[in-house]
Amino acid sequence: MDWTRLPVPGRVTALQRGLCAGVTTEGTVFVSHLRLPHANPTTYDDVLVDSFGVLGVAPGPEPWLTGRGADGRLQLWTARDDDTTVESSSLDGIDAMWAAPATDAGTELLLSCHLSEGSWRLRTYDRQSAIAGGAPKARDLPLAGPPDTSFVLGCPEKDPLVVAGRLGDSGAATAWAFSGDWRRIHLSRAPSALTSVAYAWGGRHTWIGGVADGSAAVYELLPLPFRGPLRSFTLPMPHLELVHIPDGGGRPLVLVDDTTGDQPVFVAATGRGNRLCWHDGAEWKAFPAPDGPLRAACASGGAVHLLVGQTLWSIEDPTAG
Repeated sequence: MDWTRLPVPGRVTALQRGLCAGVTTEGTVFVSHLRLPHANPTTYDDVLVDSFGVLGVAPGPEPWLTGRGADGRLQLWTARDDDTTVESSSLDGIDAMWAAPATDAGTELLLSCHLSEGSWRLRTYDRQSAIAGGAPKARDLPLAGPPDTSFVLGCPEKDPLVVAGRLGDSGAATAWAFSGDWRRIHLSRAPSALTSVAYAWGGRHTWIGGVADGSAAVYELLPLPFRGPLRSFTLPMPHLELVHIPDGGGRPLVLVDDTTGDQPVFVAATGRGNRLCWHDGAEWKAFPAPDGPLRAACASGGAVHLLVGQTLWSIEDPTAG
């Protein structure tokens, strides 16, 4: 098995469920559906973005993206696969400083972050309500810092939306599920960091990954109608000494989204380099992965796709067959 780099003239800045997006060297947006061999990205020459590139991407019949245009205004774009034009909608009405598209059991949402009295707060909108400058759907969730370092989210096809990171009034590592309002997920053993959210294909499992006692920790959300905090259980993981603060930033562990099996697949930053890890039914396997800051990962088109820094790498899915 060999890793293959996505050939794009620029930087990949967002990855979600079989899609990646970013900014070319000319400052325009590109989107690519992920598989092997890699397809040529679609470039939208009329969409210029700032140096942060695309902030968020969500799949669907027409993929949609968020970012700041060349004028610095936050925008929501709907991209069409059969065309090189996009529909643009301003997000000025919600006065946000950051935004990303999301889904909750198939419902189109928009997550945004605002600064209120010096503190970051996460808000949730219906997509159309955000465009119209309407009210958020639920209470705000406090963040312990800027959105790009404080929390991660998944983009489920059928399951509830889950966010994880330094969220809530305490600023500790917590996870929350959205069901009309935010509900906290009980995690035991207590994590020191939560760095990834992933869903098994077809909505069979919801996994939350991070670090506990210096080792890899993965929790599975229980789909039971408990009152109060939602329940989870801790999955048995191989013993891996994770890099506490990876060189160049990034995350010590990222789950691979949209896998087909009943065990999570993940990439870990270890003292011996990045490793792609999976369970073959009898034992855990590990394979070297490209080194650099881990950002996100997904499975699509018979391959695993890994965002390292701002470069997209792909390899044939080791769990297939």
